[in-house]
Order: sequence, then C-alpha cells, then structure tokens
Amino acid sequence: MILPKLDYKKAKSLEEAIEYFEKSNGEAAYFAGGTDLIPRIKLRLRTPSLVIDLKGIEEMVGIKKTDEMYVIGANTTIFELKNSEIIRENLPTLYEACAQTSCEVLQMRGTIGGNILQDTRCLFYNKSLTWRRAKGFCYKMGGNVCHATGGKNVCYANYSSDLATALLSLGSKLVIVGKDGQRKCDFEEILTGKPEKPFNLRQGEIVKEIIIPGGKRQGAFEKIRIRGSIDYPLINGAFTMDSKGGKLVVGAIGSKPCVYSVETIEEERVKILSETVFNDLKPVNNTVVSPVYRKKMGKVIAIKLIEKTKKGA
Repeated sequence: MILPKLDYKKAKSLEEAIEYFEKSNGEAAYFAGGTDLIPRIKLRLRTPSLVIDLKGIEEMVGIKKTDEMYVIGANTTIFELKNSEIIRENLPTLYEACAQTSCEVLQMRGTIGGNILQDTRCLFYNKSLTWRRAKGFCYKMGGNVCHATGGKNVCYANYSSDLATALLSLGSKLVIVGKDGQRKCDFEEILTGKPEKPFNLRQGEIVKEIIIPGGKRQGAFEKIRIRGSIDYPLINGAFTMDSKGGKLVVGAIGSKPCVYSVETIEEERVKILSETVFNDLKPVNNTVVSPVYRKKMGKVIAIKLIEKTKKGA
C-alpha cells in the first residue's frame, strides 16, 4: 500500500487542469478528496503518471440555491453538504445519503464529484497487485474471465456510490467541462452500465457542478452495509417525491442503479413496484454476503423508503 512515484500538479482553474491533462497524453488522473483514487493507486488498480489536484479551483466549491435550482460544486465535501441547512431542509434524500456515506473523517475529505465518479468495485478486483497476479487478472483488469461468476469476457462489478442514488432520484444534471468547452446532461446519461468503463465521459473532461431542480422535496435514503460506518453499501436506495410524483432508485447492485418512476404511492402500487425491483435485480457473488440476501433486501428497501417518505410528508 505504498504510492508509486508520480508527478503532481495543482491547478488553479479548470482550463489549467485540462491543459495539464492534455500534456500528459491521457496518462493523468484528476484528484480532489482522493478517498477513492489514492487507495486504487496504492493497489495499482490505477497507474497515472501525473495527478492533477483540483482542490484549488474555487468555482468548483459551494452550494447555491435559487427558485429554479440548486447548484453544487463538484469539489464540495460530503461533510459540508451534510451540515448545510439548504440541503437538510429542502433535499432530505441527499442529506440522508451524505450522513450515511462512510465516516466523518472521510466525509471531510471526500467530495460529491469524487463520490459519483468512483470506480466500480468487486471482491475479486479491489485487491493488492500481488493477490491479483496470483489469482490471475479478471476481465476488468485486462484478463478474460469474471472471478465472481466464471463467465468469459464479462464483468459484474458494482457501482457503489451512495450520493449517485440520491441524486438520480432528484433528477439531477451535470455540468461537464472539457477541451471542447462546456456541456450539460442528465446524470443518468453518463452511466454506461459497463463495469469496466462505468462513465460516458470524454477524455480529460471534468464534472464541474451538479444541478438539482428547485423546490422543497420529500424523500428518504436507505443503505445496508456490514458496519455502521466506513463500509461501502451492499445495497442502497433513494426515493424522492414532489407534487408531480416520485422517483425510486436502487443501487450498489451491478454496474448501474435501477431507476423507477412512481406515479402514486398507494399500497397496491407500492407492492407491485417492490416486486418489480426484486425481479430486476441480478446480484452475483462478488461481495461479502450472498446474492440472494441482497436481492431480497432490494424489495425491503423499496417498501421502507416509500413508507418513510409518506410518514414525513
């Protein structure tokens, strides 16, 4: 778990960061909180020649609220979000997701942008280089087999972001900056569903900020993990509701969260929805608990989230 030798640059602007990346011939990695990137570099899961520090870019930090939207800088820490009155009073789904992400020490370092752009995880992938060499590289690492299933040329690693689940339920958009300028897209558009390459971002692009539609919402977030802090989710879920309806998202099982539009939260509709979630989830044996348990908990979480939201409405 020792960092290899690499170059370091601290960017003062988005333009400067992108310029550093272009000069690296695509061998650089962007760095903010580092709670996901640094362990991966130590395990040699990522081997950049250059790390570009984004923490000094002021326009990527902060929380703004208008009547039309909430704008969150991608470098805003999870701890800052959790302690923001704007988030706590208006976006309970995101607030609860922040509160249940890791522990406070890592919340103070980890950023919202880093959390949603974290790499997919698997019990057979997130290991030391020595372990992986002895086992043989899996498909995600350049081999041809999935160690979790035995399948050839396939990967089932989990996208384990807690904040992504909440943000998807809120209908969030991303502002992305690259060498060709700035673009805005729905968050869901950048999720490929391919564990070996989970994000549809062009080379060198940076997520600048997250935009959430304005207005006060009702909602809830749930997460199952082994320990009460630090651990990644075995499964998580988020539900957000407004006057037009709701959106249920179940994540941390597979390469991309499952998203469901909810027109009504009547008991019979919730029962049908929970069965749909159960049938849609296809977990494999790549975490510390059985796939059957995780699949059943998807149904439980769906019901619990909607019931919790109804009580708070």
